[in-house]
Order: sequence, then structure tokens, then C-alpha cells
Amino acid sequence: MNFIKKHPTLIFGLLLTLAFLFITLVRVEFFDTLGLKLYDTVMKVKGRPDPSDTIVIVDIDDESIEKLGRWPWPRSLIARGIDKINEGDPSVIGLNIIYSEPEENAGLMEIDFLETRFRENFLPPLQEVATAAPQPARNAGPPLQETLDQVQSGFLEELDLARKRLDRDSILAASLTRSGRVVLPIFFKDTLVPDSGQPEEAEETLKDQAIGNVRIPPGAACPQATEAVLPIPVFRRAAAGMGHINVAPDHDGTYRRERMLYEYRGLFVPSYALVLAARYAGVSPNNIGADIGMSVSFKKIEIPVTPYSELLIGFHTAPDAFRHYSFFDVLNDKIPLRVFTNKIVLVSLSAKGLATPLSTPVAPSTTFGDFTAHVLWSVLNQQFIRQFPGTRLIELAAVLFLGLLITLVLPRLKAAISGGLFFVLLALLLGGFAWAFLSRGVWLDVIYPVLLLVIGYTGIVSIRYFLTEAGKEKVEGESAETNRMLGISFQSQGMLDMAFDKFRKVPMDDQMKDLLYNLALDYERKRQLNKAAAVYGYIEEYDNKFKDIVERKKKLLVASETMVFGAGFLGGGGAGDGMVSTDPSIRPTLGRYEILKQLGKGAMGVVYLGQDPRINRTTAIKTVRFSDEFDEEEAAEMKKKFFREAESAGTLSHPNIVTIYDAGDEQDLAYIAMEYLEGDSLEKFQKKESLIPMRRLIGYIADIAEGLDYAHRQGIVHRDIKPANVMLLKNGKVKITDFGIARITASSQTKTGIVKGTPYYMSPEQISGKKVDGRSDIFSLGVMTFQLLTGTVPFKGSSPAALMHKILNSPHPDPRTINPRIPKPLTAILNKALEKDPAKRYQTAGQMAAHLRTLGEKMDAAMAKKTQA
Repeated sequence: MNFIKKHPTLIFGLLLTLAFLFITLVRVEFFDTLGLKLYDTVMKVKGRPDPSDTIVIVDIDDESIEKLGRWPWPRSLIARGIDKINEGDPSVIGLNIIYSEPEENAGLMEIDFLETRFRENFLPPLQEVATAAPQPARNAGPPLQETLDQVQSGFLEELDLARKRLDRDSILAASLTRSGRVVLPIFFKDTLVPDSGQPEEAEETLKDQAIGNVRIPPGAACPQATEAVLPIPVFRRAAAGMGHINVAPDHDGTYRRERMLYEYRGLFVPSYALVLAARYAGVSPNNIGADIGMSVSFKKIEIPVTPYSELLIGFHTAPDAFRHYSFFDVLNDKIPLRVFTNKIVLVSLSAKGLATPLSTPVAPSTTFGDFTAHVLWSVLNQQFIRQFPGTRLIELAAVLFLGLLITLVLPRLKAAISGGLFFVLLALLLGGFAWAFLSRGVWLDVIYPVLLLVIGYTGIVSIRYFLTEAGKEKVEGESAETNRMLGISFQSQGMLDMAFDKFRKVPMDDQMKDLLYNLALDYERKRQLNKAAAVYGYIEEYDNKFKDIVERKKKLLVASETMVFGAGFLGGGGAGDGMVSTDPSIRPTLGRYEILKQLGKGAMGVVYLGQDPRINRTTAIKTVRFSDEFDEEEAAEMKKKFFREAESAGTLSHPNIVTIYDAGDEQDLAYIAMEYLEGDSLEKFQKKESLIPMRRLIGYIADIAEGLDYAHRQGIVHRDIKPANVMLLKNGKVKITDFGIARITASSQTKTGIVKGTPYYMSPEQISGKKVDGRSDIFSLGVMTFQLLTGTVPFKGSSPAALMHKILNSPHPDPRTINPRIPKPLTAILNKALEKDPAKRYQTAGQMAAHLRTLGEKMDAAMAKKTQA
């Protein structure tokens, strides 16, 4: 302890360094999020290149949907758009729409129906007629069978032509075939259950789309899929290539990465953007190479990837980075076809409600078409962000270096030098990060070193400040204490003026107010009224509500002018709860009871220690001043209820219930005189570190249950059983206190619908405002027992409403999960006491007490048997 006091900065620095080394290894999501936001900030301030002239985006936007009809469109409409774009002679077209099922076409269904009816219902009868005709009739003209065959073939040919005109899938497939440069998307699913459809067909299809040259270093990986969503076969055969469109955000929901490869059944399938870039460069997927977890390459382009085979995208930061055209305008020849020549054209959904926007470092809402364009621009212009495998080691080394600097160097430097060093180091960290990111495309994660530096420097400065302030306070405190002691000494010697002079040099606090108040009384005793008034005035400058200083000051000023002293001078009672007289020679009284001192404040008001002079009995006196909170009429009604409750509680006579002796009122102050208890409330034993031994606690709870059973049989419900209302006396007995909110249930004095008591301990029916009986107290006793066994209440909530909801609806936890030493029979007793339905609880507290007594006897017998053994 002395070492800590002597070297607080050393201990602080060591603990902070160890903590940051640990969290740098395990990572903290909040800190990582700060690092990503720093990444985004620097990404936004990158130099803005000119808009890309390589990539064109054709948007299926709101205007197109409004003018061409609601989505999904007929696939023939998409085919017309592809044909229009193809006329512009683009290098490659990306159609980012997955057609994984054939189009439902009512016309085709009708044609199929007609053909089936013709073949099954009309053709067989005609065949029979032709076969059954007489020979002369068959020889009279063209053969009947030949005529029938001509009719059949002509009708079926017309049906086939109609089918081709209506088959929009074939129309789109023909458009894709004519183009020969359209890349289609596929989607992978990572499901727990492998694809039960046609995995062999998918695998066979993806063989031609997978990259050919793959090397897998140890420890490298890429995303894996168990199921593939592919375009229908007619589109797969017509497409120039296919790539996956799976993307995943970082933990803060922002998309910064492109998954360059996906593994499916041993095949490594490139991303949609990678296929487009390769096709633009004239490279097929089979000629793309990859070192998994390190790089992906084609031609002279080498793309660095993370250990999980993801590309950190270098986003194009210009607001108009890519040219956009509406699909409707393209279809209606409003866009010159030359804008597509030798370009990468991306056809993508952007209409609201159809496209899911992605949050990226450069924009909070980015369409998938724009996201793909950013990836293409990053790849084709080799604008990559790299993260070296050894970045984590560099980060740990920086944390260790800064930790040692904070621990050993900063505390030894002067404030100005340490502040300058702090800002230099902070500038180096942030400046180095920005330089590496902007100039070299290298991402160095510096957020943990930066946070360590900021927290460490702030902590060192704070410790220095508090040490300095503590030293100043010590000196000032010693000076104040000297003046206080001198003032007390002068006052005891009758040198009141010198005492007042010393007291005014001491900072004002409650203790000084009392000292000054007593000094003023001494002035009064010496009849130096103006000086006494001056002391009261000095106190009034700091606290004009302290005791009765205002009233005394007024009386003193009047008396000093008239010099007339009445017999009742300063003898009037003051307002408020204070009953202790300012004159120690006279004890105030309440009824026939003498007030000795204030004990504290209870649920009903102020509690005093009193004495009954008739029989010399010490009592506790609880008081309530109803006029403080209610108007005159309500105060009178509440006082009547107060005496009815006191009368009810006064009928109880049980060794485990506090005894009520008397009740009365004086002016507007009502009081109850009751048995004075010497001991502690069970609140003292409700924490884990101060629990009562289990065997003793079982006996105490049984005593409490017996006391409640007695009260319930008298028609009285406590309504507020909790540790604060049970006293453990010095003689080892327990007593229930504060039946002050109890009501006589037999006479229906309790109004239903009124919720009273402490929320943690309230029963479900009490919370619901229902009329309660003794079973409500049993539930509260169960909650209290649970707390005294485990050190925690069974129901918790972030607000009173949440707490009440849990009491009403949520089961209580198993107490043995918190305190494994609790025996199962005691858990069963608790479970029964804490039943939500009163009908399933103990019906009387006596039943619960009996079970607890039996359990206690069995525990005693087991302990005795164990001792004998």
C-alpha cells in the first residue's frame, strides 16, 4: 500500500500497459470500430482522381420503373436493353440480376395446354377416321392420311412459332448469345445443411467459371459455400462468364471489402467484379491465378488480399466518379451508343425498394452497381489498400513502447516537456498512419497505440493534478484545523471575539455551522445580543435554513433595540422535524414521552429515542407530520388512517413482532411509541460478503414465517416484508417491524388497486393492484430469503416498469446457480414460496415455517451424525 502511495504513476502505467497489451491481442469491438472510422476518414480525404472513363452504369432506376412498368419486367425487355447496349460495342457487360428460375408465362402455359389437348383429344379420332375410310374413298383424291399429316404438322408448327415468340427466357438467352460478352451473377449460401438439389450440376457448371491456377499456403483461407444459386441453364450457356456477388460488411455495418474468391466443393469461384475486370483485360477465369490469403493475379495485375482472401477496396472518392444512364433512356435511344464503346457496362438495380443500399467509407448509401464499379476501378487502376501480415506485431510493439514511455519517462518530465512529447508522438502516430495510407496504400492499425497514448497521458496529468491538490488541501486543512482548535480554545476561555475571528478563517461546513451556532448561544448567555446576531448573520450567508438562525436573529435584533426580555424568550418551538431543544438543560416532550435524541428516518417519518418517565421505559418513537405533504382535509383523513393502522398493529403480541405501546398526536405531529430494539436490520446481511450462516438463517426465516402466520390469523397483512423491516437483535432473536402500512383485511380496509411497498419484494398480485392476503407476504418472504441466501434479489430490471414485468412474467433463477451450497429441499421451499399464482404457493406462512423447521432438524441430525463419525 505504501509503495502504491509513493509511486502511483508507476502502478498506473504498468497496469494500463498490461491492459492494452491484452486487449490488443483479444481485440475490443468498440476500439476496432474507432479504428475503422479513422480508416474511413482518411479514405475520404484521399486525392480525388478524375471520373472514370472506363466504367458506365445503366440504372434500372425509379424513372425506368415508373415509365416501363412495375418490377419484375418481362425478360424480353431486359433483352432489348442488352441489344441496345451491345450495339455500342462495349468490352464487357455486367447484368447484375440473378434469373434462377424460368419466367412464369401464362401464354406459354396456354400453348402447352392446347398442344396437349390436340395430341390427346383431337388427333386420335382423326387418325381413326383416316384409317377406317373405305378404299374407294381413300383412292378418290389425295390420301386422307397425308392430308391429316399436313394439318397436324402445320398446326404444331404454328404453335411452336407462337411459343418462340412468347418464350421470353429464350429471347433473353438469344440476346446474351448475340452479345457474347455478358457476365451474370451467382450467389453462394453458407448453410448448415448442404445443397440437396443438384450439387453435381452446379459443380459441373462452375468448373468452367473457376480460376485455374490456385496455391493454398498454410493457414490461408477464403469463404466457403455449401449451396449455389445459379442462373437457369439457358442463361448459363449463353453467358460470357459468371461470378459471385456475395459481400459482407465489417462489424460496424460498413462495406469496405470485396470477397475475391469463394470456395465451392473444391472450386475457387471469382467474384462478379473480378470476372468483369478479367474479361475487360481479355482473360478468362481459367487464366486467373491465386495465392489464397495473399494475392489474386491476371496479366500484369496483382491484387493483394487479406488472409481471408478479401480485397480492401481503394474507393474512388469523387462524387461523380462513374457515369450513370437510365435504362429507360438507353431503351428509347436518348443516349448515344458511343458512350458504351470499349467500356465496362454495368446494368444494375437502383430503384428504391428494389435495391438494398450499402454503407461504404465514401457514402452512407451506395447501390450495388456503384459498389461493383468501385471494385473494378480499384482493380484496373491498382488502387489497393494493403495490410501486411505482421501488422499485429508492429501494433503490439508500439503499445509496449508507448506503455514503457508512459510508465517510466512521462512522469519524470516537466509538464510542458511531457505535453510537447505527447503531441509529437500523437502527430507521429496519426501522421504516419495517414502517410502510409494515402501514399503507400498501407493500412497500419494505430488506434490502440493512439488510445493508449491519450489515456496514459491524461491519467498521468490527472494523477499529478490530484497529488498537487491533495498537498494543497493538506496544507490548507492543517491551517484550518489550527484555526478551528484555536477558536475552540478561545471560546472555552471566554474570549468570544477572538474565537469568532479564528472561526471565520475556517472553510464553512456543517461542523463549523454547529461551532458558530454554539458561539452565538454563548454570546446570548453573556447578553451580547448584537454580536450573537452577527454570528447568526454570518451563518445565514452560507445557509439561511440552518436550524432556527433566522428566527433567533430577528428576536435578537428586536431585543437589542428594546432591551426587554420576556419569560418565553427564544422558547418557541421551531417548524420542521427537529425535536431536540437548543437548550440542553430542557428535554423536549412528545405527549408524555421525553425525547432523548434522533435515531434516524424511517418509512413513516423521523424516528427518535424516547423515554416514558412514568415507568422509566425506553421506547422508539416514529413521527409523521401530515401537514407537510397534504392539505388540511387530506391530512385529517390520513391521520385517522394512521391511528387505525396503529390500533391494528397494537393488537399483535408475538415474540417475533415488534410491540406497539402507544399512539397519539400533538398539534399537527402524530406519533407511535413502540418497543426499542437493539440490533441490526437484515439489510446488513444481504450482500454476498456478509451472508448469515445457512443453518441460522433457516431458523430466522422460520421465526419470521411464524410471526407472519400469527398476524395473518389476526386479519393483518404486512405488505412490505423486506430485509430493512426485520431486525436481528443482539440476543439472537428476529423481529418484524413497521406494520405501519398493514391493513385489517377482514374489515376490507385495504382498497384494491393501490400498489404499495418495495418493488423488488412485491408479489405479482400486489403489482397488479389486486386485493392481497397473507400469501402476498409469503412471496415477499421468499424474495427476501432468496436474497439472504445468494446476496442478490431474484428479479432485476433497468427500470421499475421492467422490474415489475419480470416479477409478473419471468421465472426466478435457480438459487443454486448462484450459491451451490443451498440444499435442494430449501430450493424447493423457495420455489413454492415464489410461485406466481397465489393458489400454488404456501397457503399459510405456518406451512412454510413447518417445512423450514423440518429441514433445519434434518440438517442438525446430519451434522451430528457427521460429527460422531
